[in-house]
Amino acid sequence: TGKNWLALDVASAYFRAGADKVSIGSDAVRAAMQWWRDGKRRTSASSIERISHVYGAQAVVVSVDPRRVYVADPASVAKKHTVIETKRP
Repeated sequence: TGKNWLALDVASAYFRAGADKVSIGSDAVRAAMQWWRDGKRRTSASSIERISHVYGAQAVVVSVDPRRVYVADPASVAKKHTVIETKRP
């Protein structure tokens, strides 16, 4: 439809349709990064906080699928990525 939907509006539609939980993915990562930047303080601005405030914490599930990438030289990786050195790939 070309409309930007708020996560709370989408979750509300699912709950009205009978769902008992909603899963948050990429927005959970953004919320975690913002929480870390804000000194580990809640802001009530993330979709996780908004949905859990309205429907309860049990109604929000966080689902994140990390991607594993092997590199030859850990020093060549940008600082924004976490590097875990292993003995073998």
